[in-house]
This record gives sequence, C-alpha cells and structure tokens, in this order.
Amino acid sequence: MANATLEFAFSMVGLVFWSFQLAPQVWKNWKLKSTEGLSTPMMIIWALSGIFLGNYNIGANLAVPLWIQPQIFAVIAYICALQTMYYQRKWSSTLSLFVLFVICVISGAIEYGLVTAFRVAQDRQVDWVHWFFGVIPVVLIIIGFLPQYWDIFVEKRVHGVSHLFLAMDFLGSIFSILSLAFRDTFDALDAVNYVAVAVLDLGIFSLYYIFEWYHKRKDRKASEIDVEKGTDSTVVDTETEANLPGSSADVASTL
Repeated sequence: MANATLEFAFSMVGLVFWSFQLAPQVWKNWKLKSTEGLSTPMMIIWALSGIFLGNYNIGANLAVPLWIQPQIFAVIAYICALQTMYYQRKWSSTLSLFVLFVICVISGAIEYGLVTAFRVAQDRQVDWVHWFFGVIPVVLIIIGFLPQYWDIFVEKRVHGVSHLFLAMDFLGSIFSILSLAFRDTFDALDAVNYVAVAVLDLGIFSLYYIFEWYHKRKDRKASEIDVEKGTDSTVVDTETEANLPGSSADVASTL
C-alpha cells in the first residue's frame, strides 16, 4: 500500500513537471515574438513520441498521472512547433489554430487505435508487442533531440531554448523514474525513456556553458590581437614620422 501511494505521489509530481515543461518555451517564444534557435523537427518528433508514450503508459497500466502526462506534453509540443511556423513562416493565427485542432484530433484517434491494438495483443498474450510499443517512444524521444543538438554544434551556441523548460523536463524525468521505482514490477523500457531525456537535457545545459566559455575565450583572444595590432601600428607610425624629411631626427642628423 505504501509503495502504491509513493508511486502515485511521485507520478503526480512528474505529471506537473513533465507535462508542462514546454509551457516556459511557449511563453518565451511569445514574449520574444521569435522562435530563433528552436528546432521545429524536434518539437514535431516529440509530439509524436507523446502519442506512443501515452499508448504505452495506458497499455502497460502505469499510474494514471503517467497516462495524462504524454497527452499534455504532445499538445504543448505541437503548440511550440506551430509557433515556429507562425513566427518564421508567417502563418496566420487562424491557420495555426486550425492546424493545431486538426493534428490534435488525428493524434487522439491514432492513440486510441494504438491502445486498442495494444490491449487486444495483450489479451492474446503476444509478448513482443509490449516491447515494440515500449521501444518506439524511447527512439522517438532520442531522435527528437538530434536536430536541436545539430543546430547547437553548427552554430556553436545554445540559444532560443528555455532553461526553465530544460530544468522542468529534467525534474519531470527524475520524478517519473522514482514513480516507476515504487511499482511492484519495475518497467525498464519506460525508465530508459526518462533516463535518456534527463541525460540529453543535461547535455544541452552543459553545452550552453561550454560554448559560453568558448565564445568569451575567443572574444578575449580577438581583443588581445586587436590591442597588439594597435600597438604595432603606433610604433610603425612613430618610426615613419621620425624618418620624414624635416623631422626633428632628420634635422639633428644634418647638424
């Protein structure tokens, strides 16, 4: 009984953090009126992963908050993706909202079909289906990070990504893992999903500070070179002036 209570409690905390993790990103995009630096493919792939994670969490009969968590996450990921279309591609707000409505309905229908198929397979004791549906969200979550990492390494900086979003994503993963730890049967596939997210979030955090240090060091070296060039040009100008006809050095040499 105690384990069930702890499982539910940790899953509720995970629900709050992991479901609404992208809300700070939505706010940041709206406040800056820009989504520069935010990967559209990452948001779309994450939204799709939410469909499959929701299917798995429901089919595997995990704690109810872990059923709700992927649904909210997917919707907010779709909102972020459409914000990139609104700000970068200049979509109208009407078109953006219409597309959001349509893809949410389609996603809901797909997930309903997947859950039905999952439960039918379980009733027929098809063991490989459990692993199949568990692996898909893990793969999609990891693939979803790749476009963002690619942009970071190409631009050699982390920008456009909300640090609050990363922190909430990380904490949501940790509490979700704790929830799984208090289940009677530990779900390794779901745990791998949350561990992967936590590690990749830490990676983006680390790259932010690494590239901040890199650019500061680069700027400092550039300024030192500029100072040296300025000193050298001053010396050259002084020597040139000294050798000009009529200069004090020239007059002194004729005396």
